[in-house]
Amino acid sequence: MSAKVSIPSGSSVPGCEATNECYIPAEVTIGIGGTVTWTNDDTAAHTVTSGNINAGGPDGVFDSSIFMAGKTFEHTFDEAGEYDYFCIVHPWMTGKVIVE
Repeated sequence: MSAKVSIPSGSSVPGCEATNECYIPAEVTIGIGGTVTWTNDDTAAHTVTSGNINAGGPDGVFDSSIFMAGKTFEHTFDEAGEYDYFCIVHPWMTGKVIVE
């Protein structure tokens, strides 16, 4: 099972966190071995970086590095768990992948 997540237009400006729409959907659930593909539908560059900005920052599980508008990043999850992620450039942007 795979999932797709959009980084919507305007997410580079604070405000999307108020409605939990910095990544759409903000939370996805996939099975072990599933892949999540993030698409940058904004005009700004973003990252998809595992970890929690409020609890130590990046955790090293996955990191897209900066990717530009129109580009994608994907990661395959081989272990069950909950994976928080955020954008290093725009740290109000947060999301979660649940692998079960």
